[in-house]
Amino acid sequence: MTRWAPPELVSSALNRNEWAVEELIAAIWPGCFRLAATILGDRDLAQDAAQEACVIVHRKIGSLRSPEAFDAWLYRIIMRQTARVRRRQRVSDRVAGLAPSAADDSTAIDVWRALAELSPEFREVTVLFYFDDLKTEEIAATLGVRHATVRTRLARSRAKLRHILGDYEDRFDPMTGETPQHAV
Repeated sequence: MTRWAPPELVSSALNRNEWAVEELIAAIWPGCFRLAATILGDRDLAQDAAQEACVIVHRKIGSLRSPEAFDAWLYRIIMRQTARVRRRQRVSDRVAGLAPSAADDSTAIDVWRALAELSPEFREVTVLFYFDDLKTEEIAATLGVRHATVRTRLARSRAKLRHILGDYEDRFDPMTGETPQHAV
């Protein structure tokens, strides 16, 4: 799992050092926004979810028991906020300019569009597993579901992505973006 912020910064923020709390928010904002945008598929909705997540962190950081729990705690906050935003407003069918750094790469755009076609539950596990490198056990804890549920959703998500991206089967692996050796 990738660390959201340096442990010493989290420790200082836990002690309600206002400067450290502000620095912590600045450190986590890009990741909060990226995760929310990837899950929601809409930049405006993602901004709402990420801002709410940061407000919660700012308000409740003092209630966290230990710096080691921060990453899992933040994942849960972001996932709750994306679910809240998603409930409030349906995600549009289009992907609002979300693409990796190579925005002009048509393959990457197709992968992002395929992600947008997944149900929210499938998109969540796929994003957390492939983009945030969380283990299935960590995803289960973050989403508050059973480990078997995460594995099932991930398998179904892969199957759906294979179906959506069927034209790419021989050209590249949609999950890694790599071209198989036999296709080169």
